[in-house]
Amino acid sequence: MAALTWGIVGIGALFIVAGVYGRFMEQERVRRGADALRFRLFRVWLPLVFGVAALGKLPRALSAPFPIVALSEGLSLAPIVIIVGLGLMAARKPRPGARTTTAPDPAGNSGESQ
Repeated sequence: MAALTWGIVGIGALFIVAGVYGRFMEQERVRRGADALRFRLFRVWLPLVFGVAALGKLPRALSAPFPIVALSEGLSLAPIVIIVGLGLMAARKPRPGARTTTAPDPAGNSGESQ
């Protein structure tokens, strides 16, 4: 069981290194004129989130007391929940040029009754 836990911690560290490397490569591409937001989720944030979640197993691998292990494993899910929540909020955000209910119509009416 301990070997499996150390394996998960090692994979988490590799994910974090991959996320940091992706961030440096993204900065280099932006200097060359590329779009800054292209594939940011998959190249930078997704490996970092998985790495932080996997590092939540570190106290278990170090044989820490149960309350610390329970707290760390509970907190290791927080980055995933935050990223999913932000993704859902971004999906709801109206895109530029989209018609909203608060914008006045082309005739100049505000939509309020008189």
